[in-house]
Amino acid sequence: MHLFISQSFIGLCAAFSVRLVEAGLGKGEIIAAFAGAARHNTSFNDELVHRGAISESALYRLWAEETGLTYDDTPIVSDVLLRPFDGIARLSNIRHVLVAGRNGQSLLYMAPDLKELAMLKYYLREYPEMQARLRLCPPTVLIALLHDRYGKAAAGRAQRMTPLHLSARFVMNGWQGFSLGALLLGLMWLFLVNGGGYLSVLYWGMTLFFFACVIIRLLAAWNARPLHIRPLSAYRAYSLPVYTVLVPLYKEANVVDQLVLALDGLNWPTTKLDIKLICEADDTETVSALVQCNLPAYFEILRVPDIGPRTKPKALNYALQFARGEFVVVYDAEDRPHRDQLLEAWQTFRRGDEKLACLQAPLVISNFKHNYLTRYFSFEYAGLFRGLLPWLSRRGAVMPLGGTSNHLKRKVLQEVGGWDSYNVTEDADLGMRLARFGYSVDVINRPTTEDAPENYKDWKTQRTRWFKGWMQTWLVHMRSPVQTCRQLGIGRFTLYLLYTTGLLLSALLHPLMLISLGWGIAQSIAGYHDQNVMAAVIFNGMNLLTAYLSFHILCNKTLRFEERRRYSYLWGVPFYWILLSIAAWRAFFQMFTAPHHWEKTPHFPSRNEEGEAEATNLSMPPYGLSVHSQKKSSATKPFVTNL
Repeated sequence: MHLFISQSFIGLCAAFSVRLVEAGLGKGEIIAAFAGAARHNTSFNDELVHRGAISESALYRLWAEETGLTYDDTPIVSDVLLRPFDGIARLSNIRHVLVAGRNGQSLLYMAPDLKELAMLKYYLREYPEMQARLRLCPPTVLIALLHDRYGKAAAGRAQRMTPLHLSARFVMNGWQGFSLGALLLGLMWLFLVNGGGYLSVLYWGMTLFFFACVIIRLLAAWNARPLHIRPLSAYRAYSLPVYTVLVPLYKEANVVDQLVLALDGLNWPTTKLDIKLICEADDTETVSALVQCNLPAYFEILRVPDIGPRTKPKALNYALQFARGEFVVVYDAEDRPHRDQLLEAWQTFRRGDEKLACLQAPLVISNFKHNYLTRYFSFEYAGLFRGLLPWLSRRGAVMPLGGTSNHLKRKVLQEVGGWDSYNVTEDADLGMRLARFGYSVDVINRPTTEDAPENYKDWKTQRTRWFKGWMQTWLVHMRSPVQTCRQLGIGRFTLYLLYTTGLLLSALLHPLMLISLGWGIAQSIAGYHDQNVMAAVIFNGMNLLTAYLSFHILCNKTLRFEERRRYSYLWGVPFYWILLSIAAWRAFFQMFTAPHHWEKTPHFPSRNEEGEAEATNLSMPPYGLSVHSQKKSSATKPFVTNL
């Protein structure tokens, strides 16, 4: 039988090739599709469609003619014969759906590939009575069918994907609320009984966390350096897996041209790319802009039903249920990833052990020259992504992931509960959760370029959300500190506690230390030379000075020449920290008034061609151009040279 099917497969290839030529396709396109399927270990059908040689509907109409089956791309949603949990479990790679027919018989709607069609023709010879109950349609029709039928169920599952005890769905548990109340009462009592003792306890507590952050920054700065991109290893396109790219979008119509062009330039076989553009169901403006882009076949628009919190992590969880890739990467609307970033991530995963679950690509700011805010945003990012995160990864410490350019193993991501739909910095929480489950995180070098907010309002709301999410994450994982310590180990737990607590307290208490320092100096100038006041002035000054210097040393060591040229960052650090403190206090109050409110950062098309080239040190495509009439051909993709 296998020999007969093999012969049938060869005959089917020849017969269908003739039919394609008769339909107007060139012989070269057909040969290239067969060669691409063999080279990439993909489907002949997908190669034809992704090369733009033929549309999906036209291709499956021809297959229906070849097999003698009925073509029908309008099955009725309500007639799908699948239980809800079956449908959700199969959303990622559906190839057939059972549908109730009008005459009481069930119909099987299929989107078979070439090998399956050869087998199908063989079985139809054996069971010709089945022909009346089979229908051919494109795979996208089946996927859309299940989206319509089970979309709300998938959205409900998305908001519950993270276990409740690891979710920020509620701000504090009982013992945390009790402990906070007891701490506040204790401090109030101490202040009433002994004001000086109260100030002393508060001061030394601040000093501990300030100095912890200083030491960590200085240690990270020891080996920190500017971004350096190493050559890739040789590879075969045949061995590349399917890679899913998730891009959550909300009110982003003005950047979709730039986004599509950036993703279209990724160095990966298009038949193994699964790009999902995730929009809210009512965001018609963004969806309309995407439709006008005439998206390539490997792009898919997902509409998230309005169920549960309207947050980025919930949208990601929704899309994760439809993901086909072995690996998943998250990008934001304004991102322009390095064209070889997926290749570097895949090769790094292959070199790592089974516990390596996530890779963080560095983020580079292209509009760093625009104004003071963008300069220091870029300065801070340089220290984080080129200094601190590599230092943490080398020590196996908990990694506070960036909100974009996270490359993950899909099965591990599903195992740990996806992203927390109620945490407004889902990235930091996911890094901690991966560590608690025993997985490791590393960094790669090929960057993603993006733009920093160019005005204070946008910067403030974005930074408020970040601080609020870090507070949420701290509270979630301190609900059971003993269990968290056991899972992480005492060393990693202590480092996480010192740095994260220090980061939050430094931002919150920084203005108080400035006020205390100013008050002490004013007292000294007025002639009040109390020994305790003088000691407080000296230690406060040392605290602030070492904090500023450690931040500057870490960030400055990682700057490229273009970023450092003709600009001194040191003198603006105190003012930037004051802005951080304002955002931190705003986040603190929102924790009690609007803990799950997502303050969206608006994005705009990049206007920084010069900064773009400087940021990546490579030739970048002109992102301002329209892609509406762009036609993709994977035959021109550079990965072919690596065969």
